Amino acid sequence: MRSASPFLPREVMLFKSLSGPAIAGLCALFASTFIAVTTEVAPVGLLIDVSQAFHIEEGHAGLAVSAYALLVAFGAVPLTIFTARMDRKMLMLLCLGGYVISNLISATAPTFFVLCLGRALGGVAHAVLMSIASAYAAYLVPERMTGRAISFVYGGTSLGSVLGVPGAAALGHFAGWRVALYIMAGLAVLLTIFIAVFLPRVRAPAGGTPRLPTLRSRHAARIFAIVVAVNAVFFFAHNLLYTYVSPLLLAHGLPERDLSIALLITGAVSVLGLWAAGQLVDSLPAAGLFGGGIAMLTGMCLVYDHLLSGWMSVAAVGLWCAGYAAVIPFVMSGAIRARATSADVAGAAINSSSNFGILLGSAVGGHLLNNLGFAILVPASVSVALIGILLTVFSPMAFPRKLAETGPHAHT
Repeated sequence: MRSASPFLPREVMLFKSLSGPAIAGLCALFASTFIAVTTEVAPVGLLIDVSQAFHIEEGHAGLAVSAYALLVAFGAVPLTIFTARMDRKMLMLLCLGGYVISNLISATAPTFFVLCLGRALGGVAHAVLMSIASAYAAYLVPERMTGRAISFVYGGTSLGSVLGVPGAAALGHFAGWRVALYIMAGLAVLLTIFIAVFLPRVRAPAGGTPRLPTLRSRHAARIFAIVVAVNAVFFFAHNLLYTYVSPLLLAHGLPERDLSIALLITGAVSVLGLWAAGQLVDSLPAAGLFGGGIAMLTGMCLVYDHLLSGWMSVAAVGLWCAGYAAVIPFVMSGAIRARATSADVAGAAINSSSNFGILLGSAVGGHLLNNLGFAILVPASVSVALIGILLTVFSPMAFPRKLAETGPHAHT
């Protein structure tokens, strides 16, 4: 993989040592996380259109995000355990089929309740796909490249923010929110074909009956629990406010016609956060995670009240989103590095805790917005982000200051 772009993570250059099928597989997984996150957060870009279509408040429209996150939060671990013996590639294809059906139901929904049911189906697919994506990536590369492979694969999540949310917002503005969902269903169909052709198969664990995961040691379990808790806190802090970023920017004086462009800019800036994480994820996890948390906290503080207005508030959101994007590779690689359980179950636990954060964030944020407004919602988000930073600082076992170079041996 050859690139002269300074914005691509360092791990892309290191993938020159991988085989062609491994590189194609990582690209396929990247595309999968893109479509997964685009489907999950599309209502953020369509929030105003959906609320107007069904004549509901914007805080209530955020339940379209909550319905999706609810199924992921409670389904990720049990569904991952239940499907542990299934062919990994076939499982990916089934998940993508779930995204197609979910978007079609949501696009044709006659009521907001039906839309939430369609979103819930997408949550089931998401519960499995995002849980196995990180482990799938780990199976494709030598152990020393695990963190960087995960960082690359989860680059699709940031690309989902770059193109998915603002793209959905633009389509909702010019062609209608239902058209935006139809297009996402079509993209999911194309990705299903791409996965079927290019994603290499990996071996699922031997045996025919799913078993409950075992924790390998109490010490590893404590480290793993800390990583999961830190992940949940940061996701809660982010989604408490980001679910309602469209009305937030409008409240800061940004014209509605510029909203999709503003979201595109903040998403593009978030890629820089992911790039920065790629430089540190396998060497300095404590410093990288702390830096991401501070960027996130600073950006949130700057959108309080009317400290900034118009496009300056967009810059603040960009800083916050860049910090948030940087957090993701550190917690995901930290969960696998803890070696408390299998890579699949570790990914499922992180996926579940992420969506508990999304669920609580969108639901609590909607309640605070409807009843108390941004004057309370912004400080609440800042307070939760600060808790995440403090957990990171006081957890050196989970996020070491420096990682030693790991010897090369494959996961396949």
